[in-house]
Amino acid sequence: MSAAGSPASLRLFIAADVPDAAQREIASWQQSALAQDTGLRLNHALHITLVFLGSVDSTRVDDIAEALSGIRFHAASVDLGQPVFLPVRGAKKAIVLPLRAADGVLARLQADVSGALVARGLFEPLARPWLPHVTVARFRRPGHPFHLQNVNIGGFGVVRMVLYSSLLERAGAVHTPLNVFSAS
Repeated sequence: MSAAGSPASLRLFIAADVPDAAQREIASWQQSALAQDTGLRLNHALHITLVFLGSVDSTRVDDIAEALSGIRFHAASVDLGQPVFLPVRGAKKAIVLPLRAADGVLARLQADVSGALVARGLFEPLARPWLPHVTVARFRRPGHPFHLQNVNIGGFGVVRMVLYSSLLERAGAVHTPLNVFSAS
């Protein structure tokens, strides 16, 4: 319980991990294409967010883990697309690498995660469609698009999803895995 007598809350999200080899390739591209821009903060905690829950009562973590443990999924093969500035309209806040998954496994996983959490009253889905991506940088202040190098990074397999707690720090978010769920 917090000092005010209410249960503590945690900032939670469910993500698919980006394998180490792909993380190294993305980091190399970030250094060559983005590191010189002081208006950007590079994202080194690379993952594919399936569902962002936000602030959740810490007593609900077991309920979330139980909902996720019932989801069966197969490894997904994905390819990285060319960099995109988000949001699409207006001043830009992030640079992302969109994902392409020919077999639809990743989209089904996201839908299953969302559905399992909705069924238990743990999540309210967003109105906009899910965009599978890896966030590689955030603008320190909303900015404008600029020319970027092409990304030539090989595809990779998504073999697990993780329930993460995220603590916002000055240097960026610190993500702590709470539960790991592997593909079957």
